[in-house]
Amino acid sequence: MIPMIDSPQVAIALAARWHRARTLVLLSMAGLPALTGLVCLTFALLPRLDVSAMPWWSAIPVLAAFLSVIALVVWLRRDGLTDPASWFPATVLMTGSQLVLGVVPGFGIAVRSATGTAVVVKALLAVGVLSAGSAWSLSRRAHRALLAKPVPELGATPLRLVFRGRLSRIAIGTDRVDWTIRVSGSWLDAGVSFRNLRDVSVTTKSSSSDDALALVLHTSSGRWTVPTQDAAVLCELLRLRKTSWEQRVETAIERERELYHEMLHLLATARGTASTADESVSVTVDADGVATGIELTDGIRGKNPQRISAELMECFSRARRVARNEVQDLMVQRYAGSASEKLAA
Repeated sequence: MIPMIDSPQVAIALAARWHRARTLVLLSMAGLPALTGLVCLTFALLPRLDVSAMPWWSAIPVLAAFLSVIALVVWLRRDGLTDPASWFPATVLMTGSQLVLGVVPGFGIAVRSATGTAVVVKALLAVGVLSAGSAWSLSRRAHRALLAKPVPELGATPLRLVFRGRLSRIAIGTDRVDWTIRVSGSWLDAGVSFRNLRDVSVTTKSSSSDDALALVLHTSSGRWTVPTQDAAVLCELLRLRKTSWEQRVETAIERERELYHEMLHLLATARGTASTADESVSVTVDADGVATGIELTDGIRGKNPQRISAELMECFSRARRVARNEVQDLMVQRYAGSASEKLAA
């Protein structure tokens, strides 16, 4: 199942290509790098089967290889799975690090330390190199399996989509679209957020190039024509992606409105109360600092009016401070909790 997909129709339409792409990604970013790490571990253990007899420096290539695997898997679990365009570069970077920091040094250590196992060591080196090369190939195939033939349903996913053509490159995110086009022999980069994207349409280019169709982006600052071979499909994809973004924005606005009304209700119930030490004078104020209740007991008997007035003013001032602190606590709890929910999402 594609992450963060609620539509059964979209899930069914993309199930086959997503299953294939996900399988290839797991093989290229977890399975084969782990195999490379095991090759490095074998290099370290081959001369001496007793782990306690291993010199500390022979473990450095092993640690480097497995740290690369861990970094790749962590990145994949956090946000790498939703960025197909980064699968191949990330795989090349990490498996290349395994080769440079793990396989090659481990091979050198094994060759110097092992005796009579040269063939085995060379075979392990071949396995490590082939593992890295296969990971590169599989990560590229995973990207192609998912995006080689774009379909409109991809617009309903949270995936960052990158489509390359002979004359253009289009990157579609969750809240904006960026493109690079070739103009007069040079490359021009531009982009627009969905907030400023008015409409998307398709036009026919009046040229003899292979890209007969072009994508037209109508923005608040003008009209942009992006030549692409899959203009019709990308047009529907962009419209669906923009609709999904609008729905998320409306949901967020509605959530903020609910939080606002909930906060107003909580503020309406906020109170601050203060009284004198003998509890002869008590004052209650609301969230606005307006007195809603004054209570006088028999303890005021014998007190002169000036003292009672001073105690009333003091209680009123302390009650306002209590109410203000309660309002601040409510604001911090409510909006700090809301911010934590957004970060967790």
